[in-house]
Amino acid sequence: MSALTWVVILFSRMVLNLGVRVTYPFLPEIARGLDIPFHQAGLLVAGRHVAGLTAVLWGMLGERRGYVSGMQTGLLLLVVGSAIVWWNNSFVIVLGGFLLLGLAKTAYDPNVQAFVSERVPYSRRARALGILESAWSGSWFLGIPLCGILIAHLGWHGPFAFLCIASLLAVAGTRKSQQLANSTSSGSSLQPEGGAEEENSTVREVYALVVLGVSLFMVFANENMVIVYGAWLEQTFHMEVEKLGFFSILVGLAELAGECTVVFFVDRIGKKRAILIGLALTGCSYILLPFCQGSVKLALAALVLLFYFFEFTIVSIFPYVSELVPSRRGSWLAYNYSLMVVGRLAGSMVGPYLWDLTQNISYLAVISVAAQVLAIALLLAARRRR
Repeated sequence: MSALTWVVILFSRMVLNLGVRVTYPFLPEIARGLDIPFHQAGLLVAGRHVAGLTAVLWGMLGERRGYVSGMQTGLLLLVVGSAIVWWNNSFVIVLGGFLLLGLAKTAYDPNVQAFVSERVPYSRRARALGILESAWSGSWFLGIPLCGILIAHLGWHGPFAFLCIASLLAVAGTRKSQQLANSTSSGSSLQPEGGAEEENSTVREVYALVVLGVSLFMVFANENMVIVYGAWLEQTFHMEVEKLGFFSILVGLAELAGECTVVFFVDRIGKKRAILIGLALTGCSYILLPFCQGSVKLALAALVLLFYFFEFTIVSIFPYVSELVPSRRGSWLAYNYSLMVVGRLAGSMVGPYLWDLTQNISYLAVISVAAQVLAIALLLAARRRR
């Protein structure tokens, strides 16, 4: 992979990720702009997640037509979806635009992960995918402050205008990248960590399903908390929208630190061990939040820890899943994406509902900790079965 390929991929993923992440700190502002209650605005996020259930289809397409084809399709969907949200004030039409935003990321992410995974040996794959996932944190600490400024001066449509223009640039960059245009092969299998022999395919796939359950519960626990943190900070500490935007710089740096930790350490300590450590520490960060409501500094510090530990954990899972069934790498990365979407979908519905009902972060923390315990139990059970 050339430097040009990395630049195009990282820029494209940063734009795609911003289309997802802009809703989290600014969902109350979007709700006010559409003149709808907060819990109804949560349906925009839920609708976007529903589109993610199609990931399996995009993974199959990538294995048949090449991973680059799926990546290009995702970027085109992003252009159309962001344009629809930009030019409309109707909740129903905006919901359709959010569905396309969800399809865009669903088409792009599994294909780009498989694209990178088939070109990097498993012993170094955590490093490569950690670099790839740095676009997630980059979209936060570079994009969210910009979105805060755009909302403050142009209204809630501002970020989606920016997304439309930036996604057009990503499409052009992808098409002009000669290496991306020519690199459409798929299905290669690199040697698993430690030189393990190929297992019976049925046993391997059953084991993989258990591991994907870890992704499901882990992501639900996180989504349940982060979808309401903007509303929590607004209510508890009276933080304004621009301050929420600039707080995202700290969050982005925390996530970048988590990705860098994966890049430098996970290949050394082992993917499974890293996942277990990350699950435990993320669960502890959920427990901390209810005890930080008396101090804005403590609350922000606890949120920074939450984002750091979660990012470390989720990025550690990707290289591990990429080698669970090497002969069908694209499909299994897509399965993993779909189950993560199910977790986000459930969290995006449960979180706002509980918040509107209780106005208390403690109840949400209990739910998230319980889900995190289930994720740890599944990982331990999968390790024993292995």
